[in-house]
Amino acid sequence: METLNYLVIQSTDTSEATNLSKQDVIEHHTRCTSSGGLGFNRPGFDYLILQDGTLEVLVNENSPTDVDLWGISGGKHPILGRVKHIGYVGGRTLKEAFWKDTRTEEQTKTLEAIIRFYTLRFPKIIVLGFDDPTATDESKNPAFDVQGWLESIGVPTHNQYRKPINISAI
Repeated sequence: METLNYLVIQSTDTSEATNLSKQDVIEHHTRCTSSGGLGFNRPGFDYLILQDGTLEVLVNENSPTDVDLWGISGGKHPILGRVKHIGYVGGRTLKEAFWKDTRTEEQTKTLEAIIRFYTLRFPKIIVLGFDDPTATDESKNPAFDVQGWLESIGVPTHNQYRKPINISAI
């Protein structure tokens, strides 16, 4: 078993009214781009939290502590290491015009349970939102303040991602 370095939270970037299934997400992520998919060779999430709080495993594993090398895409401050990606269904307003924290109470409880499991199992793990390292204005995925939420549920500070300080050239 390898050490897990990062736990990334993200949304499916879909309407709060869209109830996706595990198969919907797998098909969208692995379908070729010419057919409207993302063209990945595997789903982009290890786990998916459905709106009713059900936890679905999208990438088969022998144990929840099994990991593969699956980094977080570049950006200005890339993060590389052993990563698990957790997605929740939602993240956008009804008409998908704006980012919105659409987590149901059930999704939030499941997400908290996963975070608690991994921070206990891997004491040095860092939890972050998908867009935390890149911090672009165009995207707010997972559509909520991950660090603020982690603080509110008592996740230790050393398990929370901290953005690098930008030092301007003089």
